[in-house]
Amino acid sequence: METLKQLPEQSPGHDLLRAFEQFNRLSATLSASVDEIQHTADQLKPVAGPDQNRNVRQRVQQRDALLNAIPGAVVVLDPQGRIIEGNDNAHQLLGHSVYQQSWRDVVQRVFLPELDQGELKTGDGRQFSISTQPLGYAPGQILLLSDVTQTRQLQRAAQQNLHLTTMGRMMASLAHQIRTPLASSMLYLSQIVEGNLERDTSQTFSKKALARIKHIEKMINDMLVFAHGGQFVTTRFRVTELVRELEEQLQPLLQQRGAVLEIKHHQLDSELQGNKDALLGALANLCVNALQACSENPRIEISITLGQRGMLSISVRDNGCGMEASTRKHIFDPFYSTKTDGTGLGLAVVKSVIESHQGRIAVFSRPRRGCRFRIFLPCPQAIKTQISATT
Repeated sequence: METLKQLPEQSPGHDLLRAFEQFNRLSATLSASVDEIQHTADQLKPVAGPDQNRNVRQRVQQRDALLNAIPGAVVVLDPQGRIIEGNDNAHQLLGHSVYQQSWRDVVQRVFLPELDQGELKTGDGRQFSISTQPLGYAPGQILLLSDVTQTRQLQRAAQQNLHLTTMGRMMASLAHQIRTPLASSMLYLSQIVEGNLERDTSQTFSKKALARIKHIEKMINDMLVFAHGGQFVTTRFRVTELVRELEEQLQPLLQQRGAVLEIKHHQLDSELQGNKDALLGALANLCVNALQACSENPRIEISITLGQRGMLSISVRDNGCGMEASTRKHIFDPFYSTKTDGTGLGLAVVKSVIESHQGRIAVFSRPRRGCRFRIFLPCPQAIKTQISATT
């Protein structure tokens, strides 16, 4: 959101920002309504006498009216996880015959088995976020299912728009970045073509020219990944598959550097929904950077844990040189690099890939104290655990 605020007032991103602000106001209204429901329910205590019973009935009617006024599906569960109450929106979404049914069974019947960005999704493409809180006046849970279909579509459109806008600003920088290695390779190749070089010199120039061309190829590949803007083909895969392929990819480089890679196996049985190759490339990029930052006895520690709010946490830590605060501020900026031969796109691509999976990345580092990147990705297993906890 902070990035969208920088867009011009007439740009498409500015319209999307206004839409997000309206949704935020709606979310605040929903939360206030749920609080009011609980406050009203707290006042519904058994009493005697016709006047008092009449007051109770009026309060129940007020509560029902308040429930039906909420623009979301409200479901009340008993301590055994059975549905004991719901508003009109819940009836329309789940059906009118859900009373006394297990919430877990209703989820399996109404929603698709695969989660989308950690949220429930129906067969007709609608997407729902779910929030829970204790019933308060009795054992049980209140669930609020909010239709976020349009919001997610706006977010995807905003992300793509932001990437395209960034790509437009980056074209001049890209041309400048490519020009130098291209000129070098052309110089080496021209001398080879002339045929006046000795065999060893010719081979040396060929290798240097090839290295420059590979450098250009990497820049273009990074740019293409960055330009995807989240348009990846996604599948469901286990974290253990991702870790195994990462180890296989890094093994030659680890042996060459005499480096140690330690992976703490906490949540390898968890599953992710996304593009495995893109995530693999992002993690490999972080590990290669970590090795380059270590001058001696390089060591990389990867820790994978299941965090709160349905997020899988992946931590990549090294014992390298670390970085200053001024560097940390810009490491995810396109074309920013502290290396003489760096493309400046590696970490920008990593951030793009993580955000395209509805995740986030953070960096913690101090000079001479190493560096630690933390990645948070939506995890279907964690979301289902959260849903099951309500039962």
